[in-house]
Amino acid sequence: MPPVRPAAALKDIARETGLAVSTVSYALRGSPKVPPATAKRINEAAQRLGYRTNARVAELMAQVRRGGGPRTRDRLALVAVEPGALRGPGLDAAEGARARAAERGYELERFTLAEAGGRPGRLADILRARNIPGVVFAPVFNRARVDFHWPWERFAMAVIGAADWGVPLSRAAHHHYEAMRLTLDCLAATGAKRPAAWLNALTNERAHRGWQAAWLAYGPASASRRLCLRADNPADAEIVAWLKRLQPDALVVDGIASATRLKAAGWRGPVANLDLRPRSGSMGVDQGYDVIAAHAVDLVVAQLQRNERGPPAPPRALLFPGRWVGAAATNPRA
Repeated sequence: MPPVRPAAALKDIARETGLAVSTVSYALRGSPKVPPATAKRINEAAQRLGYRTNARVAELMAQVRRGGGPRTRDRLALVAVEPGALRGPGLDAAEGARARAAERGYELERFTLAEAGGRPGRLADILRARNIPGVVFAPVFNRARVDFHWPWERFAMAVIGAADWGVPLSRAAHHHYEAMRLTLDCLAATGAKRPAAWLNALTNERAHRGWQAAWLAYGPASASRRLCLRADNPADAEIVAWLKRLQPDALVVDGIASATRLKAAGWRGPVANLDLRPRSGSMGVDQGYDVIAAHAVDLVVAQLQRNERGPPAPPRALLFPGRWVGAAATNPRA
C-alpha cells in the first residue's frame, strides 16, 4: 500500500513559489493586495500540490479577525424545491457544487423539499438540527418565480439560476443575453444571414428576457419577425407553416426537445442549441451548469467566512455566458 501523502500547507506553497507565507495566505483568500499574475501562480501551485482549504480553520481565523470565538462549520446543503431539479442539467449543477464544496473543505448534502413533506419550515429545522448553516438552492426549470417561505435570516445562501426568489439573494447564473449574442456571432461566421429563433417563453421570462433582448439588439435584418416565443406546444402543422413562411437558413433553439420537434417537422438545416448538453456532438452553447454551481458555493462560503447570515445587502450576481461548441468555434467572441 503506497504511503499517504500529507496535505500541503501554506509553507509548502511558499517554498514552491519562492514567496512569503503571508503572500500565499493573502492570495488564497482572494486579497486584492496580491497582483493577479502572482495570485495565479500561487493558485496553480496550490492545485499542483493538492492544497485544500480547511473550512473550520478559515472560519476560525475569520472569527478571530472579528474578535469572536470559534465556530465549527463543515457542511453545506444543496436544496431542491422543484421535483426533478437534480436530474439532467440539475445533476450537472449538483456535481459541480459538490466538487467545489470539497475543494473549499466542506461536505455537500442534498435535500429536497419533498423529503420534508413540502414544508420549507420543516426542511429549515432539519438543516439547523444538523448544524448546516449554508444553503445553495438548486436551479428551477418550470417557473420564473419561486414563492418560498423560508427563515432567510438564519442561513448564508445563494441561488443557482436566474429565477426570482422574491428576496434579494446572491446568485450564480447563466448569462442568457451574452449567450444569445455569442450564438448570433457564431452563426454569422458560418454564413447564416436569415436565422430564426424558436424559444420557450417561460425560459425567456425566467432569464429576464435576455434571449429576446440580445436577439433584437444583435440579430440581422428583420430578426424581430423571425423570433417565435412560444407559450404552448404547437401542432406539427403549425411548425411546418412557420418554417415555410420564414424560409430561415439556420435555427436557434432552447434545448434538445425543441430541436427534435423542428427536425420532425422537416427541418434539415443547421441548428444552434442555446442549452447544449455536454458531448452531444451538436452545435451551440454549453451553459456549464457545473461551473455556475461551483461559483454559487463560493458565494455561500464567502458569507460564512464573514459570519454573515440572511439576504446580503447588496446581493451579488455572477453571470456566465457558457462555452460555444461546434462550428465557428474560432470566432473571436467565442
